[in-house]
Amino acid sequence: MTACRRLVPVLLALAAPAGAQPAPNPSFNLLNRSQTTINEIYATPKGRTTWGRDRLGDRSLPPGGSFPVRLPADGNCAYDIRVVYEGGRAEERRDINTCTIDSVTFPRGTTGGAGRTQQPAADDPSFRLVNRGRVAVNAVYATPTGVRDWGQDRLGDATVASGASRSVRLPMGQCNYDVRGVYSNGDATEKRDLNLCALTDLPVP
Repeated sequence: MTACRRLVPVLLALAAPAGAQPAPNPSFNLLNRSQTTINEIYATPKGRTTWGRDRLGDRSLPPGGSFPVRLPADGNCAYDIRVVYEGGRAEERRDINTCTIDSVTFPRGTTGGAGRTQQPAADDPSFRLVNRGRVAVNAVYATPTGVRDWGQDRLGDATVASGASRSVRLPMGQCNYDVRGVYSNGDATEKRDLNLCALTDLPVP
């Protein structure tokens, strides 16, 4: 009986399709291009009757700011999005395919395009790390150009699997950064003096 149980994972692995691709990433950056602070953000799969939790929590999103909305890579890409501004006014966007864009702008405007070509905010260095390597990225460091200490791991407890991507949130204002990625096998890749405000995706290696 024990031998049979040990065979189950092996059989499942053999049955899995070769070269299976990771599920698309529906996470995005929400950009506040209004003149009013956003106090609440909701993102739920298309058609849900309730909005669920406020993804800002006890934070707020000031005019000109951006906030990474992290969603599960479970194969679902169609989302309804709602924001509530200071004062109580709300705005909604329905049936947005967030797997094909990097950002969603409020008030209503461009939501990015296929191929993730939308231009980021002029002074927003936040970016989406795209792992084109064969192993997971376990850590990402981003520091203003010339700073010797790499500082904190921007991924925290998260990792970026091969073929996947993840938003990296950085403070507004500074644009030129050195970026270092560390893979699960210990290898590292570095990119120096990048103008992150001029790009949306940062592929590695």
